Amino acid sequence: MPQARRVVIVGGGAGGLIAANMLARERDVKVTLLNDTPYHYYLPQLLQIAFRGDDSQLRRPLDSLVRSGVELLLERAARVNLAERSVETESGRSIPYDYLILAPGLTVDHSAIRGNEPLASKFGDFHSTPENAWRVHSAISGINKGRVVVAVADPKHRCPPSPYEAVLLADEALRARGVRQDVSITLAVPYPRAYPSESFNEVIEPVLRERGIAIETFFTVDSVDVEGGRMTSLEGGELQFDVGIVVPMHKGPRLSVLPEGTLDEDGFVKADRLTNAVNGYDDAFAIGDASTSANARTGVTAHLQAEVVVKRLRGEHSVNTGRTNCPTELGFGMGTFVISDYQHPAVRLPPMRVFFLMKRMFADMYWDMLKYPEFWNPIFESYLEATEPGRLSKIFG
Repeated sequence: MPQARRVVIVGGGAGGLIAANMLARERDVKVTLLNDTPYHYYLPQLLQIAFRGDDSQLRRPLDSLVRSGVELLLERAARVNLAERSVETESGRSIPYDYLILAPGLTVDHSAIRGNEPLASKFGDFHSTPENAWRVHSAISGINKGRVVVAVADPKHRCPPSPYEAVLLADEALRARGVRQDVSITLAVPYPRAYPSESFNEVIEPVLRERGIAIETFFTVDSVDVEGGRMTSLEGGELQFDVGIVVPMHKGPRLSVLPEGTLDEDGFVKADRLTNAVNGYDDAFAIGDASTSANARTGVTAHLQAEVVVKRLRGEHSVNTGRTNCPTELGFGMGTFVISDYQHPAVRLPPMRVFFLMKRMFADMYWDMLKYPEFWNPIFESYLEATEPGRLSKIFG
């Protein structure tokens, strides 16, 4: 009987966990999953904490989501040597592999923008930690008069629609408290229009304007003066705020990878956008937020990339299509989706109640999808086929 192939997966987020649970069913594979915390976090819940005070879907114990057949090690991977096919943990343990899947996520760097560390300590954000999301909730719940500014510092941030959801959910929360008329909301972005994709901008910008949300374009946050309540931009602009929230800079994972040159200047793993193979290697893959192969840093992207890698390890031909499927909550029970792929720009999906319900339903199904991908993947694939961007574009333009 041939020796089992050793597959080491670094990171127990959506991509890493789905890959582990899919491979656990392979008879000739031994799977080791490394993660630095005992929990798996559903990151979209940070928005729900920030603007609704709801942390019910935030986390689950990782060992409750891992299938039998997966060796779970709760250690942080510190170093990877691709030439020697080994992963070294923070405790000094060396783990050899035949195949490697890097899915350690990313790091949020508040210090990359002057003044953003004290700003986040005061008002929080919805991209880093539950504690910072609760700070946002406290700030939005406490303001009765003044100016709320949400600014995008990093165009490559996780979950592209999240800043737009943030200002719209802030608007909903302030209206519910009866203080919206006394609180202005501004969304500041580094783009020439509200949303970088022109087609989706035609969907989201009218919603923002209808809700009285000001849009400050060509505003790339350069520094923050917390005491003075002022943000300045690289373009020379300035915004005053009473509550200020900056979508912080996103950097690669806290992971040393040899040989040198495997990581880009921001610490992300260089990988092929079609196959997820780490540049120069056919036995190592990088998926999800940690990889340059991620066309959008979302859980769905990580999920789809995990499927591609697992199929390739099975000897099947499989490549990424660049599909995005980002549910976008617009407040007041309405929603839309950012749906695109490498061949098609984002579809102009109008706001609908059903899209809001679909996002909520997805959150409820999420945990089961992670643990039993063999059951959910055919359903997911049918949905993706039915909502293929080219097909939807013929309906919605």
